[in-house]
Amino acid sequence: MGLKRFWGVVEGGTMTKYAQTREELLDHLKDQINFMIASAMSFDNGFEGEAKRLAVAIRILVHDTSHSDALLTQLRKMDILFYDSASVFDPKNLIPSNCLTMMKLSPAGAQYVAPLDNLSPARDKDKKVSFGRWWDRTTIYKDNADNIFTRKDLVLAVANKEGGAHIDPKLDQAYANLSRFNALGWRAFIRGIDQDFKNTPVLPSIRQIAHEVLKTLKAGVLDLFSDKDKEALLEKFEAYEEHCPKLGN
Repeated sequence: MGLKRFWGVVEGGTMTKYAQTREELLDHLKDQINFMIASAMSFDNGFEGEAKRLAVAIRILVHDTSHSDALLTQLRKMDILFYDSASVFDPKNLIPSNCLTMMKLSPAGAQYVAPLDNLSPARDKDKKVSFGRWWDRTTIYKDNADNIFTRKDLVLAVANKEGGAHIDPKLDQAYANLSRFNALGWRAFIRGIDQDFKNTPVLPSIRQIAHEVLKTLKAGVLDLFSDKDKEALLEKFEAYEEHCPKLGN
């Protein structure tokens, strides 16, 4: 009885592997950039669920595991510097810390928003740091129980557990508190009324992280592309940049 070969699989044997070419990897990178820009604009237009797709794209681009390499790792671009728009975390501060989003107050209520480049004077929109420092060595939140959160914590929770690529029936309690139960403890006093914030900081944080990643990619990876592809991507980035100041955060 002979073996049958179909689509790279040997019946009764092992799966053969096809190595994607550099050109194919660059096509994937173009797709991820376009996905992120489209999702970011959709988020800004009111569909906050797009943060889940942004989290997946960020994970694909930068998160290495024991079983798979991030796309930027495969393209040997993980040594680029990442834009860091967070304020500096002070570990001596005894109250909860919000280093990434901003709190917006209006007659309609209070909410957390992604500031994009509309930062306070103490925050530098042009600061760049190494990937490791940006991803999992910079604290962006400390809650009222002294739990701390990094960009990695939020991106992987949203991508892996909250519907980006998978829904987990159980969540880490600290993350659940941050994403659902006002773990930062902030409240607003508007027109004499003490009230909760209309949202939690998690999804706006993903939007801000995506903004940092898009700025990073524009500065750090366009040299990989042909002149034609680079020109097309620059047009996409320029459309995104024109969109961002209109938000009025």
